[in-house]
Amino acid sequence: MKAFLNYLWIQFKMDLRDRGTLLNFYLVPLVFFFVMGAVFSSVTPLMKTTLAATMTIFAITMGAVMGTPSPLVKMRESGTMRAFKVNGISASAILTVQALSAFIHLFLVAVIIYFVSPLVFHSQLPVSAGAYFAIVAIYLLACIGIGLLIGVIAPNQSTTTMFSMIVFLPSLLLSGIMFPANMLPAALMWLGRLFPATYALQSFSGLAFHLSTDINAAFSLILVATFCVIMFILAFLQLNNIRKNEQM
Repeated sequence: MKAFLNYLWIQFKMDLRDRGTLLNFYLVPLVFFFVMGAVFSSVTPLMKTTLAATMTIFAITMGAVMGTPSPLVKMRESGTMRAFKVNGISASAILTVQALSAFIHLFLVAVIIYFVSPLVFHSQLPVSAGAYFAIVAIYLLACIGIGLLIGVIAPNQSTTTMFSMIVFLPSLLLSGIMFPANMLPAALMWLGRLFPATYALQSFSGLAFHLSTDINAAFSLILVATFCVIMFILAFLQLNNIRKNEQM
């Protein structure tokens, strides 16, 4: 456990020193929050109700999907992953440390958005703060799972960026965080339902803000949690497969 905590602490400090990580985890999500928060709150006052939730979904999706894969790809390209294997560091330990480090960074961003949003944009606080942060945690883990899976299947950094954008852009445009999903053509609306961001927004609206939803809020949260488990399992299996192939 001591070795695991030391590894986690080292990874956390490495993240803080990496410009790309800071850009994806902190700078871009928070800049987008302030810019788009000002736009949404002035152009569409009704969005003030769930502004903190929608901006949190954006920040989490971008940070996890764009920022989490890169360290894994860099470790594979540099041979660090092979050195870890030689020294007996398991695949589960590698993925857990990467996930926990990303979770700490992005949960902190979510907390900042939660408290700053009502102060700066006069948005509403959720009726249930406990439900709000539970949804944040579950959705964050789901997005981290996606990021880990991208990190273990992408062969290089350019492919990583392409895979990340394939997930990020539909999550941003089709989930309902930019505009109501029911305004989209039926085909795009159903396409948006392939991404957990759609269900996260439904969960926030129904469980945290007690608003009416298009999809049952509790069922939506179950779907997000299921998605999370599937992504972590696939990432673990893929990384184990990579390590076995390296041995052959």
